[in-house]
Amino acid sequence: MLSELGRRFDTFTDRLRRCRDAGRVAGLYAHGITMPEVFPGALLGGPAPRDADFQVYDTHVTVVRRDGDPFQVPYGTLTDIVVQDEPPAVALVARQGRTVAGQLARQRDAFHRAVSTQRDAQAQLLTALTGQGGFADGLGVPLGKVAGFDALLERFTAPDRLEGARTLVAKAKGGEPHLGFVQLLDPDGDAAASPEPLPEHWASFLLVPAGKIVVMEILAGPSAATYVFEGALADMNGDLQAMHFRRAPLALTAAQAEVTPQNPHRLALRRLEPLKRLRAATRARLIHNDGWVEAVSKAVEP
Repeated sequence: MLSELGRRFDTFTDRLRRCRDAGRVAGLYAHGITMPEVFPGALLGGPAPRDADFQVYDTHVTVVRRDGDPFQVPYGTLTDIVVQDEPPAVALVARQGRTVAGQLARQRDAFHRAVSTQRDAQAQLLTALTGQGGFADGLGVPLGKVAGFDALLERFTAPDRLEGARTLVAKAKGGEPHLGFVQLLDPDGDAAASPEPLPEHWASFLLVPAGKIVVMEILAGPSAATYVFEGALADMNGDLQAMHFRRAPLALTAAQAEVTPQNPHRLALRRLEPLKRLRAATRARLIHNDGWVEAVSKAVEP
């Protein structure tokens, strides 16, 4: 119990709240690599406005609510950014729903501009990289909508993973393979380079449906294992986007995922729904070794 703070009571409680919020943002993987631009306001759309800070990162907007856990809206999920006048607000329209930022006062247009600038920068980077539109951060694009799919696969796959990638594409069943690019928030120091270099902290990936199974392969970037999930490809892709394709919490064994005060992943393991769904859907984690092809075949065959 702290008392006798006098005139510094509000200053102390505000700083304490912000430090606690920062810890929860970090614990729920809603942070970025760079510092965000912060816009105080309120989250609209419920029975009543809820006080919130909107943190604009290079890769996503994190909504830090006073009455709930922080959550993020990755730019790669956005289908529109809408300025509305009544009530004054900015709506972030994503495939999963709308996030409405209100009570921004004179900062409404600045918030809209900040989010639009970051989202457009990602789109322009990917268009310049691939020579075509349609790609977004963390979004897998189906083979039928990618011009020169095989050529892009070869350009942006590390040489030692190319044959494996072609093997996975050949095993697609019940849907098309999806190719995508993701800006990582936990980049590895030792990354596998593609023939055509990717921008710093970016990786290429492949999502392949095989009946009830979805196989996720990082083509270039971190030295990640192959993940096999059970579920719909769109659902798996959405949850991976929400995680920015972080692999460390997915790679935890059951013992390592035990929620203890010493576990650095404890908050995410308890509270982050995309992580909980992905871990529950994981059917295999396949290491790239001499038995990889056989392991993939066993994982995708009924």
